[in-house]
Amino acid sequence: MLEQNRELLQLIYNCLEPVYYNKHSCISREGEPVDAVLFIMQGIVWKSTTNECKEKTAQFIGKGDFCGEELLDWGLRGSSPPSLSDLPISTVTVETRTKVYAFALMANDLRTIISRRQEAASTLQAAWRGTIMKRRMFQLQVG
Repeated sequence: MLEQNRELLQLIYNCLEPVYYNKHSCISREGEPVDAVLFIMQGIVWKSTTNECKEKTAQFIGKGDFCGEELLDWGLRGSSPPSLSDLPISTVTVETRTKVYAFALMANDLRTIISRRQEAASTLQAAWRGTIMKRRMFQLQVG
């Protein structure tokens, strides 16, 4: 099992692409397709959304966080690899507040990982659920 996890991590690592964004750059817009998950290594990103009353809400994220979670949901739904013609739609606008250095996992690479390794889906799903639980716990403590 440990060897399989190493192989899976190596496969994911090989697919990550370093990306750089200048200060005040738009990474993605609410309502547009999401084609990458960004793992932030340095810098600050602002995620904002508009509710039904046309009010904006924002969340700052930084080193150790990620954005593009809609793509993970897309990649992990169903038992077969998802179609690239059916990318998820972003529910937030993502903009940099500072220069940002991140690693990107592109939709096509996520699809390839999932199609090659069935345990990839369960491993990514478990990591994703753990992240959601940590965020909820933090929100309960803050709120």
